[in-house]
Formats: sequence, C-alpha cells, structure tokens
Amino acid sequence: MREHKPSSHPHRDPRRNIKMLNVVFMSVVVLALNEVLGKKLPDFVPTCKRNDPNLDDCILKSIEVVRPHLNNGIPKIRVPALEPLQIPELNINRDLPNLKVKANLKDVKVYGASSFKINRLKTNIDSLSLEMSVTIPKCYVTTEYDVDGRLLLVPLKGKGLFKGNFTNIVADVRGTGELISNKKGVKYVAIKSLRSKVKVGDQIVKFVNTDRNPQNDLITQTAANFINQNRQQVLEIVTPIAEETADAIIKQMGNNVLRSIPYNELLPQ
Repeated sequence: MREHKPSSHPHRDPRRNIKMLNVVFMSVVVLALNEVLGKKLPDFVPTCKRNDPNLDDCILKSIEVVRPHLNNGIPKIRVPALEPLQIPELNINRDLPNLKVKANLKDVKVYGASSFKINRLKTNIDSLSLEMSVTIPKCYVTTEYDVDGRLLLVPLKGKGLFKGNFTNIVADVRGTGELISNKKGVKYVAIKSLRSKVKVGDQIVKFVNTDRNPQNDLITQTAANFINQNRQQVLEIVTPIAEETADAIIKQMGNNVLRSIPYNELLPQ
C-alpha cells in the first residue's frame, strides 16, 4: 500500500494560512492606527507644552527652527511651499461703489512670503484664540488674469499677465479655534474664525495684455497708469477685498495642516 506524504502546497498547510492571516491582520491594525492617531510631527519640529507659562516664546522659537524648511514646504503635515506660494486659481466677484469687478486669476505665485517677521504673538489655550502681527518686507506677485469691471471711473477689461511689487506689508491677525473629534474620538484643532487687517506700505504694478485686442490694451495701460499714480487711494479700495481673500486662503490652508496633526501631538500636555 502506497504511503501518502503531506502536501507542501501553502493552501493546504493550516500553519501557513494562520501566518498569512496574522500578517494581514497586523497590516490592517497598522493602517487603522495611522488613520486613528493621525500623522506625527516631523522630528525637526519642536513641540511646546500647552501648560508652558512661556508658550508664546516657545512657539516663536519653534517657528524659527522650522523656518528653513518652509521654502520647500513640509508635505508630511501638508504645509505648502512658501517660495513661491502657489494658488492654482482665484475668483473675485465684487459690486461695490468704488470697485465693480469680476476676475479670474490663475497660477497665482507669491514670492517673499518666507521672509515674514512676527512682531507680536499672544495665544490663549483655554479659548483657543490667537492674536498676532506679521510683517512681510517685500512681496512679488504674478498671475494670469481675466478681468471685467471698473475701478472708480477707470474701466478694467482684458486678459493678460499681472506683476506687482509690494513693500512693508503689515498684517494684524485675530483667530479663534475649536476642538473637533474624528469618528474614532481623536481631537484636532480647527480654525473657526479668522480676521486680518492689512496695511501695504507701497506698490508698483504692471499689466501685460495678451488678448490681442488693441482697445483692451489701451484700457489696460490706462488702468495701470492710474493705479501706479494713485497708489494709496487704490490700496484703500482694494485692501478689504485682499483681506477677505487672504483670510479664506489662510483658513483653508491652516485647517489642512491642523487636520493632519492630533491636538495632543500638536500641543502635548
């Protein structure tokens, strides 16, 4: 009678099946923990304890440690690159007494944001509120534009490329946050409100019309001359719109970062 030897086929070996199940189970556990606990801060990012009596100073020092990494961004925690800061598209639609405009801006690039200086910082952990003053000495902006409207009595119309140099930008920012929990009960900070007041020392702008319409080219040059010859008056009109737009962008970017870092990792006890 022929002797039957045990098969070496993995599907018929219960021990191998158990090992495979263990590997699958551990993989699922690791993925689940990563989802539940969120991403950890990179090793080069210093942490500040939320009960530190000198929390504001700690945060300021941490920002200076992180500053060299801001040019290229910190993808692990969704911090975008600051040199340049790129915004794929912006749409502006306003109907105000001195400014009526519909504008589509594409490929917005902001150079110089990484040179920011924090003049003042005040935080309140209990209320999750923040007040700060920031200065950007120089800022260069380029964007493609498609605009239709008017500034005071000056028509704005055409497609082209905008270039602008801005100096001594001071932003006073106030923000409040709130704690939110994911489905697993892990807490994160979310920006609830953000309001900034911006002052621009000076500006020089240039519009390059690209729609090959001679009439629009004349309108573009007239508008550019008016803006550059009446810089402070134009800034007073345009700044509130810039503030609203900046607040929305910063809030969105900030929440993208905060959603990747649990509160206990961001500010441990």
